[in-house]
Amino acid sequence: MLFGLLLSLALSQAHAIGLDSKVRKLAQGPLLAPAQWGLMVKDAQTGKVVLSFNSDKRLIPGSTLKLFVTAAALSELGPEHRFVTVLHHDGVVAAGRLKGSLVLRGGGDPTLGSDLARGGKPMEGVFAGWRKALADKGIDSVEGGVLADNSIFEGTPIPGSWGWEDSGNYYAAPADGLSINDNLYRLSLNVGARVGEPAAVLRVEPEVPDLVLDNRLTIGPTEAGDNGFIHNVPGSYRPVLRGSVPAGAREFVIKGALPEPALFAAQAFASYLKKSGVRVLGQARLSDGPVPVDEAKVLARTESVPLREIVRVTNKRSFNFYAEMLSRAIALRQGRPGSVEGAGAAVNAFLRSAGIPAEAVRLADACGLSRLDLATAAALTDVLVFMSKSPAFSDYQDSLVFPGDLESFSRFKEKGKGTLLESSLRIKTGSLSGARSYAGYLKTKSGRLLAFAFIVDHYAGSARDIEKLHADLLLDLAQSR
Repeated sequence: MLFGLLLSLALSQAHAIGLDSKVRKLAQGPLLAPAQWGLMVKDAQTGKVVLSFNSDKRLIPGSTLKLFVTAAALSELGPEHRFVTVLHHDGVVAAGRLKGSLVLRGGGDPTLGSDLARGGKPMEGVFAGWRKALADKGIDSVEGGVLADNSIFEGTPIPGSWGWEDSGNYYAAPADGLSINDNLYRLSLNVGARVGEPAAVLRVEPEVPDLVLDNRLTIGPTEAGDNGFIHNVPGSYRPVLRGSVPAGAREFVIKGALPEPALFAAQAFASYLKKSGVRVLGQARLSDGPVPVDEAKVLARTESVPLREIVRVTNKRSFNFYAEMLSRAIALRQGRPGSVEGAGAAVNAFLRSAGIPAEAVRLADACGLSRLDLATAAALTDVLVFMSKSPAFSDYQDSLVFPGDLESFSRFKEKGKGTLLESSLRIKTGSLSGARSYAGYLKTKSGRLLAFAFIVDHYAGSARDIEKLHADLLLDLAQSR
């Protein structure tokens, strides 16, 4: 018995020494020699270091930064937390007429009017519920308009460090206290013409009032893929479409960020009411500040799906908008402003409570889109170890991608299929130009749970080469005892 235990420990130590040697050899190889590479692997149960290389170097984490935010959200809000949007009015109802305005009070729900998360309702489904609430009160005419109250958040809706080429695209959607339809719109483009010709816009869905498109998109070769971008800033209704979209017989869709989500929510609801037979005489508009809620005038309270489902989408789809919204909700829970700055301070406070030193992480946003974000491999590993002991661990781990995962868009989901990784790997990836990161959990062949993080900046070669290198390293770790 003792001999077997000693033999197992000796083999484990030998394997670790072999992996350490392999890591140092890879670091001197053609892909990583010009790069900055940091990695850390720990036993999730004991916290013991299994493998470490430059683990205290602050590098660009990309979307693995979402692991900090989703851990904070599950820990501070709880997996069952639901956001609430309130429909109320500020007037008097008499003989079917509302002498006043309808008010939509945002509660910071990232999933309002979206079926992206399991159990969510699309925008028209939400509006149908609100229309019924009016009918139940006998309201068939609104003398005022629809007022959007998004005052729960404050400050700029996007971080100032996001690139100009990102702002205006769906993956850089603004975080608004009253958000709807994932704060995006879709442009359907005609790509049936010849390469080099203009790509005409066929439809905007949903229709965004006052949106004027400066379309400079052209049709590119099919093999070139999607190189179309929407350049805009929050509050502007004149986005510029640049780049190219691939030729093909079918329509091609690109997605843009709503300029003013709260105003759009009010406009879209007013339009829905008119189409369903309710007279709305006033305009849709933004409130100047918080609109007091009289409980006697509340028409509906719309709850979001549970937080665990929002976290699932945030990590599996690496959805920047949800991460930004969650960070502001964490700030409010801590009594901080629901702003970019308040969100950063709130997530940092959580990380300190998890034992992660302040100098290990720099947060410029909550989603990892900013190139000013920095994190060490040790910090990412430590938050994974911390969450492995949390009551919310199963929800956290289940939000990560596995090989063959149909819910994820990550290219890494194709790695490890048909190998030991298929049943043992749960991973979050991050990618920016010249930077790749990988972090998550790995169960070894002997059943030990490892927490790992790899970050590489300024690498040579292709992204696929970097992915394969790290997939091979994970497979080696999976073989360990």
